Amino acid sequence: MEISGSQKINVPQDKAFQALLNPEVLKNSFPNCPEAGYEDTPAGRLIKLVITPTVPGFKGPYNIYLEPKEVTAPTHMVIYTEPTSGVGSVKATCNVDLAADGAGTTITYSANAELTGAIAAAQLLIKPALQGALKHFFSNFEKQANAIA
Repeated sequence: MEISGSQKINVPQDKAFQALLNPEVLKNSFPNCPEAGYEDTPAGRLIKLVITPTVPGFKGPYNIYLEPKEVTAPTHMVIYTEPTSGVGSVKATCNVDLAADGAGTTITYSANAELTGAIAAAQLLIKPALQGALKHFFSNFEKQANAIA
């Protein structure tokens, strides 16, 4: 499954980049995310999100660990995640590029996810739900990013 797009936000590039790595900003930006924080693991320091999706049959909550890789502040990062649960697994990589755009920033993303199990069978439901979640995310993210010091 692939999802890509771009979004212009009225947040300076440096601030937008920092906000993408801030668990509190992410918690308040993702829909149905009551908890987020850093967690030290054998793989390194990861961002842990607790997500409770609204997709029928996938109630959760699910622990999602985000691993930022190839971080080049303030223009690029790759975010990797590989959550597994009783409904299957997801192996996802998302390339994120940030470009200054006047007083704001254009965020361009390209994600590729390999789904297995029941979650793979529900791709027709999941992709539209993810696209709706991204719209919600960017609306909230702009507000949250502007609120950080």
